[in-house]
Amino acid sequence: MIMFHCKLPMNNRIKVAIVGAGGNGAQMAAGIAQISVAMQARGGLPLHVTIYDDDRVSTANVGRQLFSPADVGRYKSDVIAERTNWFYSMDWVSEPVRINQKEGRYSYTDFFRSDIVISAVDTAKSRLDIEQSFTDDRYKSLPTYILDVGNRTRTGQVVLGAIFRNKYQLPTLSLLYPEITDDDFQEQDQGPSCSLAEALQKQDLFVNRDVTTSALHILWDMISKRSIEYHGAFINLETMRRTPLKIDRATWLRMNPDIEQYLTED
Repeated sequence: MIMFHCKLPMNNRIKVAIVGAGGNGAQMAAGIAQISVAMQARGGLPLHVTIYDDDRVSTANVGRQLFSPADVGRYKSDVIAERTNWFYSMDWVSEPVRINQKEGRYSYTDFFRSDIVISAVDTAKSRLDIEQSFTDDRYKSLPTYILDVGNRTRTGQVVLGAIFRNKYQLPTLSLLYPEITDDDFQEQDQGPSCSLAEALQKQDLFVNRDVTTSALHILWDMISKRSIEYHGAFINLETMRRTPLKIDRATWLRMNPDIEQYLTED
């Protein structure tokens, strides 16, 4: 088994950006808070977390996502940051804005300086914008890790990519599935719903929890052990099957025969 060693700050707080605070983002935030508490219990530094999302809580979010009726109308990022800070005495930051390629690269300095980015957004375009914000990152001494967490009705995927100076140490979702970069790529409608019942027709009640559990396992190993054996997983609730994604060039080449040109040599 190939082990991949993660290069993260040793003497400074690890900067984590959570982009998207909905079904997957809220679940990731809850788990990341637990990771931060666990690291402090082991004598480490707490994580520095910023949440980016310009969406507001709707009545359809209550019950399926981690929001209450009292949260309706508020920014999701504000609710999660405030709740986490109150519960754990942390200093998480909320940015109720939408990240796109230009803004992510030039306007939001903290976002650009993130060590780990959690991509928990709904569309392929948003995923690409997040990734492309770091593809010309020439001045950071450490790579940026992008942990993409996505799902459909009863399936989902987790892919950890690593970008360093315009090269990929680990392939991202767009390299493994280049079809999502096509302008005519068709994806499942994840748009707003008017009710919880309508939302459940698009996404199963516990699909977010199931998918993010795999992502949090990878994140925990990254931060606590500084190494991982797998950099992703594919989840299918229909078959109750979880398939790990190996750190293996042969596997990557089977998924995208043109991937080699983007990867670093080691």
